[in-house]
Amino acid sequence: MLYANGCSFTYGTGLALKDKAWPFKLAEKLGITKDEVQTDAERGISNQYIVRQTITVVSELLSEGKKPFVAVGLTAPNRREHFIESKNVLIHNIPSHEYHGNIRLDEETNTDLDKFNQLYMKHFWSPVYDFHNYLIQVLTLQNFCVANDLEYIIFNSLNLTPNLLEATNFTELCEQADMKDVFSQLDMTRIYEDQTFFTYMYEKELFFPTEGDERYMHPDEQAHSDWAEILFKDIEKTRAGEG
Repeated sequence: MLYANGCSFTYGTGLALKDKAWPFKLAEKLGITKDEVQTDAERGISNQYIVRQTITVVSELLSEGKKPFVAVGLTAPNRREHFIESKNVLIHNIPSHEYHGNIRLDEETNTDLDKFNQLYMKHFWSPVYDFHNYLIQVLTLQNFCVANDLEYIIFNSLNLTPNLLEATNFTELCEQADMKDVFSQLDMTRIYEDQTFFTYMYEKELFFPTEGDERYMHPDEQAHSDWAEILFKDIEKTRAGEG
């Protein structure tokens, strides 16, 4: 079976059918049927959610005697999740955007959340800290898969800077965050370095182009097909020991 997790780029926002998203297309190439694909991808979620949910669910699958191929599309590091005790719910939040995800606090307009995000971005946000956390999350996922003898592939759906059009440069970010020793522990035959799904679809112009549409700047079906093929070829190389 194949287990996938990620944000809207894995969920398939904009696609008529969610089984047209890359996890299902990749599964088909790996000889895995649609019924054997499980995905916990959601729109607007954070890497906190993706890593935590992946480890939790895959652990449950392992306890049931299943051994999935794990495919994860990580998202922008500046996203957050928060636990709202009064509502007993985890919510998703993108502090750098006016995005409220599934959040509703005690007022209809989410004024409190807007204020929180403004204060957070002004006083507490740091791209270096975000990248530091991101590398630890990647290493955590990798070590979990290795410890359980699972095949896996990890890539970035979005670029790692708040400006999505700014290219990701792992080497430069590692130097800024003083994380070269952590980076050296990553198996880059199974983890994508600079290429992201966003960069690919943007350069190929394979995205929904209408501003104001919830599908805007999300990959279309051709982009999902192409990305699945890219992943599949890299998986084949890794299996052949060519990575």
